[in-house]
Amino acid sequence: MFRNMKISIKILLVIMIMSLGSLLIIFGASYYFMNSMVEEFEHTNITLGLNSSTIAKDSLLDQAEDYLVKIVDKQAQAANEKFYSVNKIVTQSSMYIHSLYTDSDNFKGKAIPAPDETVMGVASSKYFLVKGVENTQKIQDEVSILSNSEYMFAPYLECNSMLNNIYIGTESGISYRYSRSNQFNPDYDPRVRDWYIEAVSNDGNLVWLPTYLDTYGNTCITAAIDYKDADGNIKGVVASDVALQDLIDDVMSMKIGDTGTCFILDADYNFIAHYDMDSDSFNSDIYAHFDNDDFINMLSTSNKGIIETVYEGINSYIAFSKLEETGWIFCASINTSEVTSPADNAKAQSDLMTQQSQELMQTRIFNINKLFVIYFAVVGIILILVSFAVSGTITRPMQVLAKNVQGIGKGNFDHKIPVESGDEVGSLAQRFNEMQDDLKTYMEDVKTATAEKERISTELSVATQIQSSMLPSIFPKYSEKKEYKIYATMAPAKEVGGDFYDFFYVDENHLAMVVADVSGKGVPAALFMVIGKTLIKDHTQPGIEPGTIFEEVNNILCESNEGGLFITAYEAVVDLRNGEVRYVNAGHEHPFLMHKTEDGTYKYEEMKIKAGIVLAGMEDMVYKTGTFTIEPGDCLYQYTDGVTEATDKDNKLYGMDRLTGFLNSHMDLDPEKLLPAIRKDIDAFVKEAPQFDDITMLSFKFMKYKD
Repeated sequence: MFRNMKISIKILLVIMIMSLGSLLIIFGASYYFMNSMVEEFEHTNITLGLNSSTIAKDSLLDQAEDYLVKIVDKQAQAANEKFYSVNKIVTQSSMYIHSLYTDSDNFKGKAIPAPDETVMGVASSKYFLVKGVENTQKIQDEVSILSNSEYMFAPYLECNSMLNNIYIGTESGISYRYSRSNQFNPDYDPRVRDWYIEAVSNDGNLVWLPTYLDTYGNTCITAAIDYKDADGNIKGVVASDVALQDLIDDVMSMKIGDTGTCFILDADYNFIAHYDMDSDSFNSDIYAHFDNDDFINMLSTSNKGIIETVYEGINSYIAFSKLEETGWIFCASINTSEVTSPADNAKAQSDLMTQQSQELMQTRIFNINKLFVIYFAVVGIILILVSFAVSGTITRPMQVLAKNVQGIGKGNFDHKIPVESGDEVGSLAQRFNEMQDDLKTYMEDVKTATAEKERISTELSVATQIQSSMLPSIFPKYSEKKEYKIYATMAPAKEVGGDFYDFFYVDENHLAMVVADVSGKGVPAALFMVIGKTLIKDHTQPGIEPGTIFEEVNNILCESNEGGLFITAYEAVVDLRNGEVRYVNAGHEHPFLMHKTEDGTYKYEEMKIKAGIVLAGMEDMVYKTGTFTIEPGDCLYQYTDGVTEATDKDNKLYGMDRLTGFLNSHMDLDPEKLLPAIRKDIDAFVKEAPQFDDITMLSFKFMKYKD
């Protein structure tokens, strides 16, 4: 029965029952509650004061922890970026010097003065030979090669204020330096210095040496890495001294409250900077500054964090953050008492106010008891009258709201619900109006987004079809030839890819084959692929060496390569009359050749040929043409790195060993069957792992000489 009543009647009954019931209960229990109210109020105020103090203290501690962690992490990140820039400079310098040794014929050297022949304070190249090293022509040739380092070192030193110098020590006993200082020690041998030994022992990896003080008392650190020649032999080490004083000053000058300080540790927990480090009484042992090992233990397990501990004899909060590049640790501390003192003061003031409130409450409760009987009767009458009025003000707006909501539910988003009050019902009506506008906007956005998604999907589908049509896909006209069999595939990682292959006749006796890989993926790589493929084919003409073709194509690609893309490519031109193959390799994978061995059996072997720099990497590069002879029955297999770098879900690579083994176990397959078999083996290896790179393969089997 009560369930089927109108809301207005329900509200009226509830209000009257609650009001009259409350009056009756209050009348019977007023004496008890009035007498116990003072006691309860006292207990509540005391509890509230304690809780407020605890909450305030916890809040202040949380804010202090968050502030310390952020400020230390920010300084650590800024420092790490600076060290990373030095790492990048030294590493790139090593790669550049490696290219000088590898392609020394492409660089023209110049004379380098001795240190005492240069001007102090002016950045320049200088060198000297270690005592006992004979100044032979071979040494001078190496000095000439190193003279080209200035073209890279000069802008580095000019643009990076942290670098004091960039220098090289060679296995042959040459000490080369690009710096503003002309001081040198004639007894200096770089090969026995720590930076040289550490770099050589960490083959191919940059090392940071421990900090030290230079002749001016400034803190410095050295970054060093070895470099090699074309045969992989270590030829020397390139290094740079980095000035740290400005970085240390920035950290130590940070203002953290009244008691906050900063300090820096190296990876072995030795002090690099401390506010008291210049004092004669300073103890460099980190354990002497802490009353327990909690902070040191936390350093060994975390890269950043905050801990409360006793530091310098005072209970403090210490935040720290490790530098990824050097392993240094930036730390900031603040006394715990400074953080919690506002909360302690607030608690004392709260206790005083609580006591005053209790006394005032006791007086007012006494007066209220005298007037309670009079107010009791008046309130009872007023509540009954108000119940009727309140019931109507609640139900009538809700009825109007329900009627208008029905219209919204039918899809009428243009009709607004009138807002006639400022209470919850009026607020609800306003929210419904806002929801109506949001629904209308959302429906329009959904329509627009759906149309745009369909358009992009259609354009990508068309781009995929266009790219596929640009690659040779009709093989019969080649496979019908009695002299050879050829087959190629390309599977992009995205809708469109950056790999490509091509094969075409240069003239009636020469067949050209190209396999290439553009850096990156997707539409930019596909567009660059079109340009590269077209240029290579257009420049492959009778009588022109493959190396010359790549030189011309490289210069054209470099002219407007604003995107910084590059191409690794391999082109081979086969003379079908005698099996002579002339080829060029621009940073691409080594091909495999199946040929007859000395015991009369066939075997696939990787052709470890020297590769030039990638196309579009640097202008005016020289590409050498190589040659070999292919016999009837031999098979040439070329591919892109998507084959060997195919990765399973455990990040294991397909690899060269598996590819070599598969080729040698399937030598009886013709090209058109070999390539699908390899792709099937790759899919079996990676299983459900997604393809992250384009996979391109080409196989050419030589059957007979052309008549």
